[in-house]
Amino acid sequence: MDQGTTFTSSAGKAARAAASLCACLLFLANLAGIGAGGAQAQSSAIMPVQVSVLAPLSISKVEDLDYGYIVVNGAGTIQLVPTATPTCNVSANLVHYGACQPAEFEGVGQTGRIIRFKKPQGDKITLTGPGAPMTITGLTIDGSPQLQAINVTPGYSRYRIVSGDGYWLIRFGGTLNVAAGQAPGVYTATFDIDVAYN
Repeated sequence: MDQGTTFTSSAGKAARAAASLCACLLFLANLAGIGAGGAQAQSSAIMPVQVSVLAPLSISKVEDLDYGYIVVNGAGTIQLVPTATPTCNVSANLVHYGACQPAEFEGVGQTGRIIRFKKPQGDKITLTGPGAPMTITGLTIDGSPQLQAINVTPGYSRYRIVSGDGYWLIRFGGTLNVAAGQAPGVYTATFDIDVAYN
């Protein structure tokens, strides 16, 4: 189940999506002949090479928010804790399997600079699908070890870039609220994250 994630950035020197660069590397191998007077063999292979180039003070989506698969036996919640090794805490009445993936964004700034992340309106995301809408509430952010939390509130969170090269990765999670009798199917949403550098 793939949950779509989008972002926007704003304010002063706002971040924008990073450029992507793809190149291909052609590798030729000449093989020596075997035995006296043996013929030389030649072969070639195409090897793909990819690199993402991030502009200074930028942000780029890395992973979508994905709660995996759920079997509903009654109302319940799944709390996705967005750490480097994420966990999904599942309440009674729900069976969870598959993905437990926080939304991830990466960026580049200057060491010591402050970044402010504005969470979606109302600190929630609404997913739509074949049944009643579901919500993700209590949105949480984790930027360790490259970002140090300064101030975390329901609306805004401020972090200081502490990585030596200015690179950072931030993760978003929250609590998925599932109703009793939730209709089977895929539920999706998008959400905006505003980023400002101070």
